[in-house]
Amino acid sequence: MRQDSFNFTEEESSVEKIQVLEEKISRVIDKIKVLTEENSMLSARAAGLQEELDSRNLELEVLRQDLGDLNGLKTDVDKLNSERDTVRTQVEKLLKELESVEL
Repeated sequence: MRQDSFNFTEEESSVEKIQVLEEKISRVIDKIKVLTEENSMLSARAAGLQEELDSRNLELEVLRQDLGDLNGLKTDVDKLNSERDTVRTQVEKLLKELESVEL
């Protein structure tokens, strides 16, 4: 009889172990579901951020081109100012020569 009760306890222990294992498996499955949802949300967020980055990169490229254009315009303006100064100096010389001739 004692052996029969021992077998019953052993079976109970096996059932308890299976129940504990089932609980652990359930928790793992729940955790996988949560992680899958988080992964999905993070993937969507990453995709949105990538789109924003691509947009900003295009904007940056346009701004760089504009900066290059502005630098070219600045160079043109500097050349024109230099030419203006040269012309002004020549005109001032001519005016001085004219003034000296009139006297």
